[in-house]
Amino acid sequence: MKETNTRLVWIDNVRVIATIAVIMVHVATPAVFTQYNPNSASNTVWWIGNMYDSLCRFCVPVFVMLTGALLLPQTISLSNFLKKRLNRIMLPFLFWSSVYIVFNLALKFRDEGSQVAMHNIGHWLILQLTQGAAPHLWYVYMIIGLYLFIPIIQPWVSIASNKAIIYFLGIWFITLLFHQQKLLSVTSPLDLSYFTGYIGYLILGYFIAERLVISKAILYCAIILFITGVAATLAATYLYTYNQGSFSHTFYEYLTLNVLFAAIGIFIIIKNQQGELRNNAINTVRDFVSRYGYGIYLSHLLVISILSHFKIDYSLITPVIGIPLTTLICLLISAALVYIVNKLPYGKYISG
Repeated sequence: MKETNTRLVWIDNVRVIATIAVIMVHVATPAVFTQYNPNSASNTVWWIGNMYDSLCRFCVPVFVMLTGALLLPQTISLSNFLKKRLNRIMLPFLFWSSVYIVFNLALKFRDEGSQVAMHNIGHWLILQLTQGAAPHLWYVYMIIGLYLFIPIIQPWVSIASNKAIIYFLGIWFITLLFHQQKLLSVTSPLDLSYFTGYIGYLILGYFIAERLVISKAILYCAIILFITGVAATLAATYLYTYNQGSFSHTFYEYLTLNVLFAAIGIFIIIKNQQGELRNNAINTVRDFVSRYGYGIYLSHLLVISILSHFKIDYSLITPVIGIPLTTLICLLISAALVYIVNKLPYGKYISG
């Protein structure tokens, strides 16, 4: 029992850190996208945004790795898995998508007023659902696709040797290398599409959680990987932005080697810190954020949009303070909002 509790502690730590990181990415993003000036020698605000964004780019890969760590060890029937997991993810997704659609519709009427073409509303609603009512909801579409594949790969993962899993991850790594065309200008002559995409993060998370024994050498390597990944993201983003004359998103992509290195590093570092913190208040907050993490993820962009209307954003006071402070404010409001929805009748099914 003690081992299970210890395992859940570090899992909760991963979830909370990834949740904070994804909020910080979205708080910093406007500074990175809008504040680069090719005619300026300093670009201080842009650099600060780039620093915070690069530091937290591991967020989405770590969420996927966490999914692999939690679900791939489980043996569960196909019907029970699909019913349990899809309901768990779909109902909150549909609820918060509806909230974003209503919010977007209100903005549409505010901006266009009587110019809104009512006969196009139906088509607009379909696009909102099929393309995502908010930019960050792409993650849910992606993770649902992985969920559909988990019952197929779980039996293999459970009996596969470490060598077999490393073999898969090795080829997946090569596909990332070919995918990152800025680094490798040639394409693979082989069809490696079977090894591509976020499934690699899924299996990687399982491997680190269940198979990897963390020695001091591995921990030091993880620290080096994390620092290298963050530094490469920071520097490469600047270099390509500078050469392009406008912001380049190339090295912010989640399926890049630099982001992969940072994700592996932070995942191992957090797993290594398995004990409870001595501060009970922090543990209580950690458990609360972990409990409502999915709902916080779904709702936080709405909160960021509303906060920005009141000038609470990356520019608050100064970006060095404004980005983490706005992240904290958004986290608190999002958590409170999800908690309130959870307490409504049937709210626990839709809050996330």
